[in-house]
Amino acid sequence: MKKLVLLVLFLVASHAARCQAVTTSLPDSVKTFLDKSLTLLETYSLERASVDWPQLRQTVYQKAQGAQSVHDLLPIYPYVFEQLKDDHGWLTYQGKTYKWRNPARPVYPNAVVKAALAKRPGLRVKMLPGNIGYVQLPGINGSLQQMRDAAKVVQDSLCRINPDKATAWIIDLRLNDGGAMAPMLAGMAPLLGDGHLGGFVDKDGQPDQQWYLRQGNFYLDTLQVTTLQNRCPVRKTNKPIAVLLSGLTASSGEIVAISLKGRASTRFFGEPTYGATTANESYRISGTTYLTIAGTQETDRNRVVYRSNVAPDVLVTGGDNFSDLGKDAKIAAALKWLKKVK
Repeated sequence: MKKLVLLVLFLVASHAARCQAVTTSLPDSVKTFLDKSLTLLETYSLERASVDWPQLRQTVYQKAQGAQSVHDLLPIYPYVFEQLKDDHGWLTYQGKTYKWRNPARPVYPNAVVKAALAKRPGLRVKMLPGNIGYVQLPGINGSLQQMRDAAKVVQDSLCRINPDKATAWIIDLRLNDGGAMAPMLAGMAPLLGDGHLGGFVDKDGQPDQQWYLRQGNFYLDTLQVTTLQNRCPVRKTNKPIAVLLSGLTASSGEIVAISLKGRASTRFFGEPTYGATTANESYRISGTTYLTIAGTQETDRNRVVYRSNVAPDVLVTGGDNFSDLGKDAKIAAALKWLKKVK
């Protein structure tokens, strides 16, 4: 019996030594990088409570065994994001992103929308027949100053067509695959007016940051993000709005859609959105390397939480025509409704 006990103790000690070897065989800089990544994910990930962290850390260090540089760690990150069921987060390293591609996501079949998005569409603002204002709002990215400049571009484009002349609006988010929410919403402030538009909730459904338009600028709680100085005077901000969606409307594009949910005289047309309705936060690990983590979910102005995607009120699949809006099925459905609504 004594020999059996000694054998068991020896095996346990050997296992502990192997685990210790896994965690200490990495160069210090590599181990520090990996430790910081895992700590950030354990602290901020939306699904952090669903993971056995001691076990995950052990598995990750086993996968990292032999790594001599941060570059050697990169294949591990899709695996870690998969364990957290986070296909919205990613690691940015030397300008490239490393994320988990969720195989459960269905392939989006709309070739017209995919081709239009591949051409990197820009902002498009015009007046349609019947004085219906049309805004094609693409995704917006960049630094804080670039976001502020982009907000002004959106606002100036609206002001040039004199928003007061429009009897209603179509906001086209079909080619908006995300980026920064602030310039999109601040740029459209002349149409939307001031007020509470939505917010974030944590994994337990408790309110987090809320977002607002105040005096034509975007705020997160009391933090002013945009700095628009001159908004064109618009007498009415309660005109009917039709919102167009596609399966590639994603991330901050979905936030714009959610910000319009619950608004009076507003209706959604097209296809269910992509389904990246979690809010991401980026954390610097070192240099220009950032870990972007999905940490909260999004709610509209009525506190409705969007856990999967944003669904249209009127389903219109296909029929998109970005070169001739007069032949576009989703715009036709929106115009039909706008003729009836008051």
